Amino acid sequence: MTWSAQPLRLIAPLTLLSVVAFGTAALSAVAVQSGSRAIAAVGLVFCLAITAMLVRNLLATLLFTLCIALSYNRQFYSFDTLLGDYGSFGLFWTMSDAMMLVIMLAALARRGVRARTLLSPPRQLSIEIPLLLLITVMALSSLQTDPLPPAVFETLRIGKYLIYFLVLRAVLDRDLARVLLAGLGLMVALQFALGAVQVALGAGGSGIGSLAEQTGELARRATGTTGHPNMYAPFLLMPALGFIAIGASGRSLLVHRLSLGLGGAGALAIVLSQSRAPVAAFLVGLACLAGMFLARRILPAPRVIGAAVVCAMLGLLAVAPLAGKIIDRLTGDLKGSVEFRADYNAAAIGIWRLDPVLGVGPAGFVPNLPAFHPDYARVNADIQPARKVANVRAIAPVHNVYLWILAELGILGLTAFVLFLASAARLFLQAGRGERPVNRFFIGVFWGFLGLCAVQLTDFSLWWDHQLMILTLLLALAAFVRDERRVP
Repeated sequence: MTWSAQPLRLIAPLTLLSVVAFGTAALSAVAVQSGSRAIAAVGLVFCLAITAMLVRNLLATLLFTLCIALSYNRQFYSFDTLLGDYGSFGLFWTMSDAMMLVIMLAALARRGVRARTLLSPPRQLSIEIPLLLLITVMALSSLQTDPLPPAVFETLRIGKYLIYFLVLRAVLDRDLARVLLAGLGLMVALQFALGAVQVALGAGGSGIGSLAEQTGELARRATGTTGHPNMYAPFLLMPALGFIAIGASGRSLLVHRLSLGLGGAGALAIVLSQSRAPVAAFLVGLACLAGMFLARRILPAPRVIGAAVVCAMLGLLAVAPLAGKIIDRLTGDLKGSVEFRADYNAAAIGIWRLDPVLGVGPAGFVPNLPAFHPDYARVNADIQPARKVANVRAIAPVHNVYLWILAELGILGLTAFVLFLASAARLFLQAGRGERPVNRFFIGVFWGFLGLCAVQLTDFSLWWDHQLMILTLLLALAAFVRDERRVP
C-alpha cells in the first residue's frame, strides 16, 4: 500500500471533518445560549464517540482531534487549587495534554485487548538523547532556584514532550500517519479561515467564541486561536511549506490541488498576520524549497518559474484589499521594534551573567528581570490579571528564545537546546528522502523548521506549548516515515 491518493483512504478523514464540523457548530450554539461548559464538554465527548464508531478506529479519531486541539494551546488551565498559586509559573494543562492523556489510555487499552502485538519496524534514535540532555540540564539548574516549584513545573512541562514523542512514535502506523497528515491539513485550513475573518472584522486577538471588533494594533492582524500574530505566523511555517511541497510535486491531481490549496491558505495566513520575521522566513523558505526541487530534478525550471508567477499574482489579488495596512505594518516603526528587542537582549545577557554555566533556573527569567530592566518587569506585572480572565500564561520574556534559554539554563542548557534543534532538522531531512508525497512534505517542513529557528532570534514562540506540540507531532511522523523505509 503506498502513500498515493486512494479514495477509500480519504473516507475516514472526510467523515471526521464532517462530524467535527457539524458537532462544533452545534456545540457552539448550545454553549452560547446556555453558557454551560459542562454541556459543551458532554457534547464534545458524544461527538467524538460517534466519530470513532463511524470510522471504527478510536486512535484515528483521537489523533485527528489532537491536530485541531493543538492550535488552541493559548489556553492554560492551572492546578492552582491543588498546588498553590504560583502565577504564570505554576503547573498548567492544555487541550493537547488532555487529548494526549486519552490517546495514551486508548493505546494501552488496544495493546491489552489484542492477543498479540504486531512486530515494530526497525527503529533508531533521533531527538531522544538531545531532548533528554536538555531536560537533565533543566533539572540540575532547578536545584539552585528559590522557590523550587516553578522550576520543577517548567522542567515537567518540557519533559512531557519527550513522553508524547515516544508515545506517538509507538502508536503510529500507515493509516494513523495519513490521518495525522489530514488533521494537520484541516488545522491549517481552520486557522486560515479564522485569521481571515479576524482581519475582515477587525477582530484580531479574539478567540473562536468572541469574534468581536477590537481596537489597537492587533485589530487588523490575523491571530487565529493562538492569541497573537507572533505566535500564529511561526506556528504555520512548517505545515504551510510542507503542503506546498506536496502540491508542487504531486502526481495525483486530487492530492496536488488539495495540498496546494492548504499550502496557499497557510501562506496567506502568515501574510495576514503581518508579522515581519515569519513573512521573511516563509519567502526565503519557499525560495530554498524551489531551489532544492530544481537541484534534485523533482521539478523542471519552467514549471517553478510559472508557479512562482501564478502564486505571486494570486497572493497579490488576495491581499489587495488590505495591501496598504499590511505594507504600513511591515515597514512602520521598525526602529522602535529593533530598539525594544536590543534593550531586552541586554537585560537577558545581564541575567545570564549571574550564573553563566547553569543559568538562573527554569522559570527564573522574569523574577530576576526587575534588577536589570524595571520597565519590562512592570510590563510583566501589568499583564498578570489577564491570566485568570482568559486562562493564558501571562509572560512577556526576552524576544529571543536563545537568550531566554541562555539566561535560565546557561551555556549547558543552550548547547543542549541547539543540539535538539540540529537533531530535529536532521530527522526532517532524513524523512524527506524518497519519492512519496509524504517525503516531499518533509522537505518543505525542513525549510519551514529552519525558518522557524531563524525567527526565534526575534521571538520566543518555539518555547510555547502550541509550537512544541506541533513540533512533537511532526517529529513523531518524521521518525515513522524514516523508519518505514527500513522495513524489509
